[in-house]
Amino acid sequence: MALDSAVWLTFSADPRAEGALRASDRDRGRVFEILGGAFAEGLLDVDEHAERLEAAGEIKTLAEIVPLLEDLVRPADIPAPGTAPLVRPEIAALDEHDDEIPTTPEGIDATALELYRADLRRMAISSAAPSLLTVAIWLVISIASRELIFFWPAFVILGTGMGVFSTVMAKDSIIKQRKRMLTTRAKAKLGDADAQAEIRANPKAFEYDITGTRAKRRIRRAEIERRRRRGEGPLF
Repeated sequence: MALDSAVWLTFSADPRAEGALRASDRDRGRVFEILGGAFAEGLLDVDEHAERLEAAGEIKTLAEIVPLLEDLVRPADIPAPGTAPLVRPEIAALDEHDDEIPTTPEGIDATALELYRADLRRMAISSAAPSLLTVAIWLVISIASRELIFFWPAFVILGTGMGVFSTVMAKDSIIKQRKRMLTTRAKAKLGDADAQAEIRANPKAFEYDITGTRAKRRIRRAEIERRRRRGEGPLF
């Protein structure tokens, strides 16, 4: 199934609009993750996947990401320069009563860490799927030919594994970026007009989802504990 056009917003900047910017390790890792998912879904065959992984490893600018992914993503209208971005009303609307938006330092720290862990889990799962599939194909071919052929899945394992490796290496910067996003969300929730305008201008950049009851409980406990210990109100 083709990816939603919002996938372009998961990079450090939209590769279609700001292609001249240099790509980061996380951008390259994101490409590996997307290609791994596309391969697992049968959108790419073994040769296409291997070729694109090789090209992804050599990405220097965001513009180089586009040809590797554009036939995997549903097209969408891009706002003309100087015009307001297209925003879905249900995303742009701010829920002032959303209890899951943290507004204390502890809550923001805990949520940022949980978001990083969720990113790492998704990256690991998406990397494992194509690796296991290619190893299975290699085994079938080896058994059918009655000889141990060259272990070509190693290229897939190394390629998809780079996404996990880059996520681990960039842990501090990823968590810092998440904290900035969550801080803006907190300000918006508490009525800051500038923060609300920033979110409405680019809602996808401020969306997040914490899955798992335990993670939500840890975040909630952090906020409650701080308020109980210090007797303070919200952060802003």
